Amino acid sequence: MLLVRSKRACRPNRTWATTLAVVAALVVAGASSRPLVAAEPRATLGVPRASGVGDGSSKSGDVRYRGPEAGTALSTPMPFPVRPTRTSTARPRRLPPVAPEEPQAPADHANRLPAPARAWELIRPGDVLPPAPAAPATPARPRRLPEVAPQAPRGPSSASSPSRFAEPPPVHPGDFQPTPLPAGSDRYDPAAQQYVYDAKRDVPTQRPIYECGIPFYSGGMMPRGGTLLGETHLTHPAFYVYGDYRVGAASGRNAIGRVDNVAHRLNLDMDLRLTATERFHAFIGPFNRAAQFSQVRFVDGSVEYDPNFNLNPVTAFFEGDAGAILGGIDGTPSPFELPFSVGLVPLLFQNGIWMEDAVTGAAMALPARHSRLLDWSNFDLTGFAIADQLNSPAFGNDAHAGQALGTAIFIEAYDGYIEAGYAYVHDRIGLGRSYHNMTASYTRRYFDRVNNSVRVIVNAGQDLPSDQRTADGGLLLVESSLATADSLRILPYLNLFVGWDRPQSVARAGVSGGILRNVGINFEPDGLNGHPTLDATANNTLGGAIGIDLLGAALDRQWIIETAYVATHRSAAGRIARGDQWGLASRYQFPLSHRTLLRFDVLYGVRENDTDLYGGRMEFRWKF
Repeated sequence: MLLVRSKRACRPNRTWATTLAVVAALVVAGASSRPLVAAEPRATLGVPRASGVGDGSSKSGDVRYRGPEAGTALSTPMPFPVRPTRTSTARPRRLPPVAPEEPQAPADHANRLPAPARAWELIRPGDVLPPAPAAPATPARPRRLPEVAPQAPRGPSSASSPSRFAEPPPVHPGDFQPTPLPAGSDRYDPAAQQYVYDAKRDVPTQRPIYECGIPFYSGGMMPRGGTLLGETHLTHPAFYVYGDYRVGAASGRNAIGRVDNVAHRLNLDMDLRLTATERFHAFIGPFNRAAQFSQVRFVDGSVEYDPNFNLNPVTAFFEGDAGAILGGIDGTPSPFELPFSVGLVPLLFQNGIWMEDAVTGAAMALPARHSRLLDWSNFDLTGFAIADQLNSPAFGNDAHAGQALGTAIFIEAYDGYIEAGYAYVHDRIGLGRSYHNMTASYTRRYFDRVNNSVRVIVNAGQDLPSDQRTADGGLLLVESSLATADSLRILPYLNLFVGWDRPQSVARAGVSGGILRNVGINFEPDGLNGHPTLDATANNTLGGAIGIDLLGAALDRQWIIETAYVATHRSAAGRIARGDQWGLASRYQFPLSHRTLLRFDVLYGVRENDTDLYGGRMEFRWKF
């Protein structure tokens, strides 16, 4: 029997399918009849995270929370939708407390509710919490800012521009340039630039021949000083002995006669330092008496030794600062600056032209002052009094005949330097040689190329006949040099002078030469062998010197070549120069070490109505 399965038997039972659909609908209906709870959205803007049970009236995005901000109406809906989820019978989770913010008092105090039992209980819309007790507020005093003066705009600006800042200055093509390259190189080498610093080393220096206490050269911190002179004026005692030794050989003819000798000289400085501003200082030259040095002379084939041993001090003085001393006594910082020196004091003004001598007396200064009224950026005022040991041709060879009282000032102003001074020189013997000595100078650079100094010295007031006066007339001195492209190594110079009658410095030591010493090496004495010079008195003469000063590539050697001319004028009465003079001189010196050097000098001078001058010398110098 052929059994054939009908198509109806292969279809699913519709009754069974209907039953399953009804059961699924009931399950879904039962699930939807349970209460819903809002999900826990994250809090924003300081609102704590939600954790509570909602009611059926809550809508998505309108869930409100109660946090620690007591008294604040939490009526702002959440800024994000809340997706409803099933709830559980577990106890709601509590979040940790959040630091309270500043309380804000509600506008309506009538509808306050009592504080709930739970801090994180869900609050219905419109609920107001009681405010938390707040500390009494203290009104803050408004802070006043300092007034700022209006400033002018730094660049071009336009009134129509909306910007409140000035417009930047214009930029030109030449404002910024590439890194400069060394000469003869086509690239920048950073290693060569670093080598400048890596190759640094200690510079060898000659220490004093004897030192005790604080070293003359030292590094690092100094030990704390003593308080003998006060808590604010500490003592650092130290004693040094230093100086130099010179020996030279010369041959030639000077204004006196033949010069053939070997002479030596010892300069010995002794320095006893007490504080940073106070010290005792002395200088002696044991192998010379004034300009006479211990020497071996060669005279007409014979050899003579001329000793000039002398331990008398050339200088011996105490110097300090009155302000520092008074501050130490009072226990306060220095109330003012008043440096002073007293004793056998060396005085040097205007590069030794107006004064260069060691005199018995005192000096004090007002340093580093300025004047807005006179437009002086800096000036120093010095006063001095000379009681004895004044050396001057005005008093012949008598160093005890003259006294002086004067002042000197140095001023930085008007694009240059001004030096001025006045001294009354008194003849204590009463021979009528007292006079007034005045000076003034101005130094500056012109056109960034020419360095110039104009100096004048005037003597007046001697109560003697004109032919017997020893200090009268004046001197005009003009010194100039040219700043070349290599001004550190090549320095051409031209110095001119005009002297009338008998101009004198206030005081000049015998070894300092004449008043024209700084005009050039043709007028400068060597201070050892008696090397010849042209007439340096400016006694009714005029002239000058022109030369060039050359220094080595490492600034370690010097060569000077110079020619000078002296012309006579006015009356010949009492004039030292008998006629015109012309000279040619040269000097070369170089170091053997950091403490020794060799120096060579040569000169030839032609003198009208007198014998010619010539000479050469060699000198060895040792610094210690």
